[in-house]
Amino acid sequence: MSKNKETQLSWNDITLDQFIQLSKTSDIKDDTEKMLAIGEIVYGDGINDLSIPEFSKKMNQLGFLSQEIPTSVPPKKVVLNGRKYFVDCLLGNITTAQYIDFQNHMKSTSDGKEANILSVFIIPEGHKYNDGYDMLEVINDIKSMPMPVVMSISFFFGRQFSVFMRIFQRYSKKRIQDLKLPKEMKEAMKGVVDSSVDLALYPLSSPSAK
Repeated sequence: MSKNKETQLSWNDITLDQFIQLSKTSDIKDDTEKMLAIGEIVYGDGINDLSIPEFSKKMNQLGFLSQEIPTSVPPKKVVLNGRKYFVDCLLGNITTAQYIDFQNHMKSTSDGKEANILSVFIIPEGHKYNDGYDMLEVINDIKSMPMPVVMSISFFFGRQFSVFMRIFQRYSKKRIQDLKLPKEMKEAMKGVVDSSVDLALYPLSSPSAK
């Protein structure tokens, strides 16, 4: 292999912040304008100073953007901007406070909420969740995380949550059958458990919420 050949980019070179910006380029109608916007997001403003052949060479490295983002088992630890974090996205380990914040972030329509959601599972080393550290600093660090790691954490927790809700529905149905309730009440409760409504979408509220 020639030493002069440029290293090909991959999803590992795209951060969460860049991914959020890239997703917005889908609204750009003009193909040339869209290509320039994508180039600036990935390579920075300096790409506009390149010659046409150099620009084309850079853009030819972005074919991976049309491919699926790879996932794997989430890491237990990550280093972001020089700071150490531990990752715990096991459903059985999260606290009520984490779950409430997760639900609130999921309902949010704010720009860049993805980093807020991940901040529930990514905690500075030596700390407990949301205790004694700067949450905004954590969220900004998460925005620099490579997309394959982001997707691995999201996919892993999502699969657990889906399985948990199915188990919960089956368990609830069995409990309803065992309870000595009036037939009408049993039918009403059974209807909720058997419905196609995703119970995971029902938010939990903080006990102190008004």
